[in-house]
Formats: sequence, structure tokens, C-alpha cells
Amino acid sequence: MKLYFTEEQKNADKHRIFLEEEDLTLEGEYIEGNREEYRISGAAIIGEERYPEFTIAFGLEKEVKEETIEDILAEEWDWYDFIF
Repeated sequence: MKLYFTEEQKNADKHRIFLEEEDLTLEGEYIEGNREEYRISGAAIIGEERYPEFTIAFGLEKEVKEETIEDILAEEWDWYDFIF
């Protein structure tokens, strides 16, 4: 499953993920995965540097009922890791 952020979602900043402890903002292009583990890929901003190809893998605390971008991002993350 691969879900792309729509222009409407991007205009509403729903594609932006901020990880406070890492001081990282990810501007997602798409989410892929299954009900247990996902990856969000896009451009990361760390400090003042922009990294155009960046992926974060993450697991959710609870399984989502429907695999939509909104439902996936509404759940708390159990863990995450950077993919290089």
C-alpha cells in the first residue's frame, strides 16, 4: 500500500511531521506499509539544512481501522527509526 499526500493535504500542512526530540521536520510525499509498520518519505529539514530524500520507518501503538493518511497520522507512534 502506498498513499500519496494530496495537494489539499499539503496546503493544510498535513504532510508535515515534527519530531521535537530530533529537531526535525519531515515534509512527506507518501506513506507506505501495512497495519503494523509504515514508512513516510519526503524531504527533511534538520536545523537549517534540507535533505530531499529522507525516510522514517515507524510503528503504531494501535492498529488503524482504515489505512488512510489521516488515520495513520492520528495514531501515536510506538517507535521510529531513520532509513538511510
